[in-house]
Amino acid sequence: MGRTKGKGRRAAMVSASALSALALVGGLGASSIAGASSKKAGGLKGTVHFTAIGPLTGSYAALGTPIVQGSKTAAYLINKAGGILGKKLVIDPVDTHGDPADAATALTQEVALNHPAALIGPITLEIHGVEPIFTRDKILDGWNGGTAAFDHNTNKYLWRCNPSDSQQAVAMAGYAATKHYKTAAMLFTTSAASQSFEPLIKSYYDKLGGKVVNTQSIQAGLSTYGSEITSLVKSKPTVIFTQLTPPTAAAVFKEMQSLNALTTPWIGTTFMAGSTVIQAIGPTVSKAHMVEFQGSTALTGAAKLFSSTYKTVNGTTVQSGANFAYDCTVDFALAMDKAKSTTSTKVIKVLKTVSNPPGTKVTTYAQGYKLIKQGKKINYTGVSGPMDFNKFHNVIGGWSAVQAKGTKTGNVQVVETFTPTQIGNFIAGKGKM
Repeated sequence: MGRTKGKGRRAAMVSASALSALALVGGLGASSIAGASSKKAGGLKGTVHFTAIGPLTGSYAALGTPIVQGSKTAAYLINKAGGILGKKLVIDPVDTHGDPADAATALTQEVALNHPAALIGPITLEIHGVEPIFTRDKILDGWNGGTAAFDHNTNKYLWRCNPSDSQQAVAMAGYAATKHYKTAAMLFTTSAASQSFEPLIKSYYDKLGGKVVNTQSIQAGLSTYGSEITSLVKSKPTVIFTQLTPPTAAAVFKEMQSLNALTTPWIGTTFMAGSTVIQAIGPTVSKAHMVEFQGSTALTGAAKLFSSTYKTVNGTTVQSGANFAYDCTVDFALAMDKAKSTTSTKVIKVLKTVSNPPGTKVTTYAQGYKLIKQGKKINYTGVSGPMDFNKFHNVIGGWSAVQAKGTKTGNVQVVETFTPTQIGNFIAGKGKM
């Protein structure tokens, strides 16, 4: 969007301490901030900034780090293909610490410093802290949160690039139904991000013929959960639905092992597919007893390039949730090329024309950029599936059940995939046990 003179802007200069606060510990932020000072790199003239915002440290870093890594992977390919309007895309990592107040402060500093054309992130925990800022300053936001509270979103600047928790809940309940798990227990931490799943999963699980026999909401970070685990085990569920922070997961599974109660299968959310959670539980234990759900990368032809580039850029295999940030970054960049502008109000007007059918299906930025230059209508379909936005700026995608490989890296492998059509059937109550 470039330098905006809108209401509430701060002066472009910020203190050295503010600049330091934006840089992610471990060097993730240093390269992007250094890159921002360059006016010409690799034949590209000028820069466009996207802010990758989320919890990069703390208990929920497993949700925030993939936002940065997915965005950086997209930026690498976008710049290789010619940049946005001939300018280098720079990704600025901003750490929210998983707190809405910290998120608001960090984003305010980032806006003053780099005037981002778009945000990628944050997660559900911080959305209410940053939404007033990006709305006030008319910045396009590619949100990576799941709460069903935004299923009927009316904010024109907020576009959710990953499916709602309501869809993930459907996939989890549907998987349980296909395995004929007829009774279930719920074990979630008390955070808002976790608690939103409980009623959603229960609703769809009930609809598909299941019965919830025990629900436990636990405080994250305690060393023991004896009474809650004992109650859960005594209810004798045939499956356990869960989302836990890494330290909490480690304590819970240790207690389950001590009770010889790990024979019951577990179904976890996307968060549980993160390497930090898998490593906390133990890769071999996780592999033996749990499947997790994440947006599918198996439904389009984009996954191979994404995976290989991801490893080149980040030095690691793909982390759960990174595909959504990648797709959002590519989609926004294509819309800016279509609009011939980085101004959000102009980009919003054409965003669906590069995302939704009809149009020539493209799975990479390079393909889309070439066709846009030729004046052709495109339909971007990414590694997470179709990027078809409805009137509430939400997408519906496929979901994969994944399982830990059992290695120290905490990587996962796909064991089953549900298409958007199958998700729709589960919502309709088809496939009852």
